[in-house]
Amino acid sequence: MSMHIFRKAAVAALAVTCLSVAASAAETPKPSDILFETPHIGSVAAGTALVYKFERKPSDPKVLGEGFSDNITLTVESDGKPGKKNIRLQIYSGDRAREPQEITDMDGNPLLIVYLDNAVAHFRLLAGGDPAYLKGMFKQGIADGAKIVPVKIDYKGQSVDGYRVSITPYINDPAKSKMNGFEGSTFTIALSDKIPGYFAKMVSEYTNSDKKSATLEETTTLDGVGDVK
Repeated sequence: MSMHIFRKAAVAALAVTCLSVAASAAETPKPSDILFETPHIGSVAAGTALVYKFERKPSDPKVLGEGFSDNITLTVESDGKPGKKNIRLQIYSGDRAREPQEITDMDGNPLLIVYLDNAVAHFRLLAGGDPAYLKGMFKQGIADGAKIVPVKIDYKGQSVDGYRVSITPYINDPAKSKMNGFEGSTFTIALSDKIPGYFAKMVSEYTNSDKKSATLEETTTLDGVGDVK
């Protein structure tokens, strides 16, 4: 093969590689878009109940309180306006049960709001701080610092394509020295359009820079979801 032909082949191969990389980048959604601009439940049939298991696992129950597990149930009760659903959200059961919420004309999955509200509230209990400030920094962390990678999610015995969004919203916070060592806490959300309601597993890891400190892990998992890898 002459050098001229070799160079042409190399350029062609490089062009194909660049196109593949560009296509892959184009296919990966922005974290904020897939979390907040996607109709997660728009195609879920009326009558469907999505059951999520919430688990609270403290490393030291004497310091952080006892762990527990309970269910969060989202029921799509009926169709609303075009592309929207009327839903009933029941958070926990028995003595922990909160008042059920009836929400009309939704297309996003309200479990995301439950997760984010809990993430900020529980971070505040551990790290202190103003709730409005913490919520604003978390929102900024999603917009500017969230990472998204493709993953495989086990769902009802099958492996489906999805994404994992990871956020460490307080790691570079100007006020991190006042956060009792919890500024490195990480929040991850695994989701897929192959899973009803999109959200598969949400994990909050409240870690501490002091290895002797108590830590907390909270996980919310859709019934039928296994490993995320």
